[in-house]
Amino acid sequence: MTKKYYWMKLREDFFDDDAIEWLEEQPKGKEYALFYLKLCLKSLKTNGLLIRTVGTILVPYDTSKLADITKTDYDTTIVAMELLKNIGLVEILESGEICLPRMEEMIGSETDKAVLMRKLRAQKNLIQGNNVTTALPECSENVTQRLENRDKDIDKNIIVAPLGNDASGGTDKYPVGDFEYQCVDMLIKSCMAGFPGSKVPRTDDEKRKWAVEIERMKRLDQRSESDIIEALTYATTDGFWKSNIRSAKKFREKFETLIVQSRNKAAKNGSEIKPAPNRFHNFEQRNTDYDAMVLQRTRERLGLADNPSFSEGGG
Repeated sequence: MTKKYYWMKLREDFFDDDAIEWLEEQPKGKEYALFYLKLCLKSLKTNGLLIRTVGTILVPYDTSKLADITKTDYDTTIVAMELLKNIGLVEILESGEICLPRMEEMIGSETDKAVLMRKLRAQKNLIQGNNVTTALPECSENVTQRLENRDKDIDKNIIVAPLGNDASGGTDKYPVGDFEYQCVDMLIKSCMAGFPGSKVPRTDDEKRKWAVEIERMKRLDQRSESDIIEALTYATTDGFWKSNIRSAKKFREKFETLIVQSRNKAAKNGSEIKPAPNRFHNFEQRNTDYDAMVLQRTRERLGLADNPSFSEGGG
């Protein structure tokens, strides 16, 4: 069985970030920053989401459990979670999941086969560096390299220009059309709206790479254009996903989750909402004139209840 290893990548200026810098300036700020890093590590395998799986149900983490899994003082955990939510490093979703929005850019992973390949490449480079010409035996690295070369050859056969403007004379096998480029434009606009400095495609070659992912969704994943648009619209408008879907590749990976959540949300919003009855503990509300009641009680105490000369306007 193939194993997968995960690690967290921190930029060299991680602690110079405004949010982290502010967090450390707070009383016990070093502990809050350490608590945040522990949350990040706990969410590595779930792409920045934290929730407990108990049997067949999902149970949100409470403060006590968070303190337990991070080995943090309970009171410190309470304050840390509030501060992290306030500065946007942590979000609590409707389902109770704890979301760490910045985790996508910090997660790295590779399979045990990739680890073996990396070691074999290092060994090969070492041998070549020592001018040893003995050929290496056939191994998984050679097979994988051939597959990678095959994928590169396939990519070369994809049209850069939209369908109908084939600059290669119509010999390409899998054309990329207007639909794919329209999806790319939607993604680019979403990224730029959230952060104008986003790393998005700017040249035709860069946009082509994103368009290829959309074309593969249709051809390899058998996604219809209507379903792609539905999922993409949700991805670029939902508060959580529009900050996490930052490329066509990520959109393709999360397609099923996006379309399921989109339809669940539509079904929820479309359900009939019945107004709550105007009751308190199942008692019918009564329309009572409390001023008239007080006046009547006063007249009774003074023995003037039957005296017609005592009126509301008189003395």
